[in-house]
Amino acid sequence: MSGNPGIAAIVGVVGTTSGIVLAVLFYKLSKPRKLLAYATRTFRVVPQGRIKIQGLQITYYGYPVESLSVTRLAVWNAGNESIRRRDLPGSDRPVIYGGSGIKIFETAVIETSAVANNVGLTLVDHPIVGSAIGFDFLDPGDGAVFSVVHSGSELTDIRLNGEIIGGRVWRTVAHGERPIEGGSQQWFGVSAWQRPQESGRSQLRVGAYAVLTMVLFSGFVLVLSSQWGVGLLLIVIGIVASGALLISRRVYPPLRLKSFDENLGG
Repeated sequence: MSGNPGIAAIVGVVGTTSGIVLAVLFYKLSKPRKLLAYATRTFRVVPQGRIKIQGLQITYYGYPVESLSVTRLAVWNAGNESIRRRDLPGSDRPVIYGGSGIKIFETAVIETSAVANNVGLTLVDHPIVGSAIGFDFLDPGDGAVFSVVHSGSELTDIRLNGEIIGGRVWRTVAHGERPIEGGSQQWFGVSAWQRPQESGRSQLRVGAYAVLTMVLFSGFVLVLSSQWGVGLLLIVIGIVASGALLISRRVYPPLRLKSFDENLGG
C-alpha cells in the first residue's frame, strides 16, 4: 500500500473522517443530559369499523365502547444523569393523557426496573387531564411500563406531556410499528388486529446488527483480496455505524423492561 499514493490518500481521508465522526459520537455519549424518553405499542382489542348488530353492545366496566385498545407505554431515563423527584416541576409534571376525543378507561403501572424507584400515578386535571407520573429517582436506564386502556385506535392516541427541570421529555421512534391486520380471528366479519409477534425494537436491532456484520465481513474480505480502498472504507463505515447504533440505544426501552415487548397474552 505504501507504493500506491492513491490508496494511501484514500486511507488517510477515510481514517481522518472516521476519527472526526467517532469523536463527535463519543462527545455526545459523554455530554451530561437529563432525558426522559417514552415509547408506545398499541394493541387493538375492539377495532373501529366492526359491523354493528342490533341488540349487541360491547362495554368496558359498563361503559359502552365503539373501539377499545391497550397501549403499552414505556418511560425511562435515556440520559446519563439521574432524574430525581425534585426535577419534576409541580405545575407541569410528566402526564399520560389521550389525544382529542380519546377516552382513557384505566392507566396502571405494570412493571418497574427497581422497587426503589417508587414509581406511581396520580390523577390530575391541570394543565391537562390524565395521570401524572411520579418517582423518587430514575438512574440512567431505569424506567417503568404502563398499561393504558382507551377508546382510541391510532399509535399516537396516547401521549406523554410535561417538563423535566434541566432536561426534556422525548418521544422516541420505537412507537413506529403497527399491529398486523388479518388472520383467522374475525369481529363480525371484520378482520381483527392481531398481536405483533415481536416488538419493532427487536426487529430493528436484529436487522441492524446483521447489516453491520455483513458490512464488516465484506470489508475484511476485500482487504484480504488486496482491494484496500473499498475494503477499508467498508470497515470504517461499519465501525462508525456501530458507534451510532450504540448511541441509538437510548431510542429503545431498556431490555430489562420486558413487558414492553410482550404481547397482551404474555
